[in-house]
Amino acid sequence: MQQFPLFSTVILTTNFPQFNFIKGDVATVVEYIEPQGYILEIFDNQGDTIDVIPVLESDIALPKPHAVVNYRDYASVA
Repeated sequence: MQQFPLFSTVILTTNFPQFNFIKGDVATVVEYIEPQGYILEIFDNQGDTIDVIPVLESDIALPKPHAVVNYRDYASVA
């Protein structure tokens, strides 16, 4: 069963060094893969796509209502 609706904003709860993304990065759900997978699209602050990555449901969470969103350079993880 799909826990995260399509086009919802999610937060990575796992580091993905192979894609240069870290825990806390913000992404958008663009596809559901049964039984517990998702395709996420990650955008820069201009709205341009940085990457599209596959994740498991356990790798993402919905943002908390009063959380602070972090800002960083994408290249700083590499």
